[in-house]
Amino acid sequence: MLKLIQCECWKLKRKKFVQLVMAASFLFPIPLTAIIYYMNTAQGKYETKEAAFDGLWQSVMGFGMQLLLPCILGIIAALLFFAERDNDTYKNLRTIPVTSTQMVIAKCVVLLVLSVLFCVSSTVASMLCGYVFFGVSGVVYKLLFSVLMGFLIALSALPLVLLIVFFSKSYIFSILLCIFYSVFNLMSTFTITALPKFLVSILPTPSIMIWGSAQMVSHMAIGDAEDLQRFVDLGLVPSTIQLFLTLGIIGLISILLAIYLYKKRSE
Repeated sequence: MLKLIQCECWKLKRKKFVQLVMAASFLFPIPLTAIIYYMNTAQGKYETKEAAFDGLWQSVMGFGMQLLLPCILGIIAALLFFAERDNDTYKNLRTIPVTSTQMVIAKCVVLLVLSVLFCVSSTVASMLCGYVFFGVSGVVYKLLFSVLMGFLIALSALPLVLLIVFFSKSYIFSILLCIFYSVFNLMSTFTITALPKFLVSILPTPSIMIWGSAQMVSHMAIGDAEDLQRFVDLGLVPSTIQLFLTLGIIGLISILLAIYLYKKRSE
């Protein structure tokens, strides 16, 4: 399995898109830093420099990780899952032999690793900006929480991976599908209080956002106390067990269906 994962990484090494994505994780916090800095100096929104940095990190978490990252993972998934089709190497892989289950799991592990790396590098970039303009606090907690968020976001992106494998169309179609998925996540996040409670509990991105806000509130100098309290009053905040169970079921079903579809394609 480790050799398969290494092979999948070699495939992506030739794609400049992946390098650009990792670079974008460092560049994305820069405009947000400018916005937070302006709001802090011109409008005096934050009481302390630590609060301003927490506002920056919270923005990077919301826009960079939870909304942008699933789209990026979907595009990378298209690069991984279309490689054998484009190069017509299904028969060669069967002679090794490598099963469809091994191939799908190896690709999903690569997506998980890239998701964690993106989240950690985004947090590191936020801290670098914070050291220059603000006051950085809670370094260890923020790094560990970024690792956890990378894992959760990778699970939340598995339904998108399943759709890409199911349609198995061109790269352009996959990119449009990823954009639609990101827009859907954005709209569902902004209208979360208007959605039925059951729907919120099974939508991965809104659930992760609300759960993450509840977990971060005691570790940050700034928090969305009013919004979080409204989510609590409406019963929208999932427990840790509920969140992991929901994402685990969604991820398991997505992987099993992807294995079935990938096996049918290879035959």
